[in-house]
Amino acid sequence: MFSLWRPEQQSAEHWRDALIGLQDMLEVLGAREICVMVVDQDVEKASPQRMTASMQPPHGMLSIRLEGASGLDPVLGLLQKHVARLHAYQVKESMPCTEKRIARKAQLGIKTRIGERAPGMCQVSLFKCPPRLQREQWSSYWREHGFNAYILQSIFDCRQNTVINALTSGAPEIDAIVEEHYPDAAIGNPDGFYGTQGNSELLYAREQATSESVCRFMDFGSLDCILTSFYQVSA
Repeated sequence: MFSLWRPEQQSAEHWRDALIGLQDMLEVLGAREICVMVVDQDVEKASPQRMTASMQPPHGMLSIRLEGASGLDPVLGLLQKHVARLHAYQVKESMPCTEKRIARKAQLGIKTRIGERAPGMCQVSLFKCPPRLQREQWSSYWREHGFNAYILQSIFDCRQNTVINALTSGAPEIDAIVEEHYPDAAIGNPDGFYGTQGNSELLYAREQATSESVCRFMDFGSLDCILTSFYQVSA
């Protein structure tokens, strides 16, 4: 996974299109399952929902599956022509709650297609394991929250990526990168985010329960959370 910063002279939309347009060249270099996540106008209303500890959080993310570390340098060389800066991480991917994910997509009528913008928004969170937790305990709490999210929020898809190694020098130390997908109603709207359908008491209860679940495995001082448009560019 690559955290990416947009060149100042480019609009978010032109930059997004440029990243999506790298598909053919990335595939020639051996990349598969290419996904592009960018903060753009389609998620502008979600700006108040961002939570960032960094002075300059990333403007987007790119994820690929690459067979072997030998293919990384050519990919970095290609991406560096299209970003102000970047960092790369090797991750172990997990997609929890398969049955809940399928049921929620059916409930919301969500259909995703390769090459098209996914419905709603993708919340990308990068964070560290708190010093107060042992790694196994941290991982357990984090996985449990993946189940809680389907109960407390309108989430319809989730990918939990455990960071194995930083692949670029100077990359910030992080332990997790999470991709969580929410429907259009969640963009800039807490009621839609928590799926509470106008019930203010239920909204408050779900906000509190979510905060308690998250605080078990995360200190917010390490969190960069950006809201993005999501494109799965290739299978």
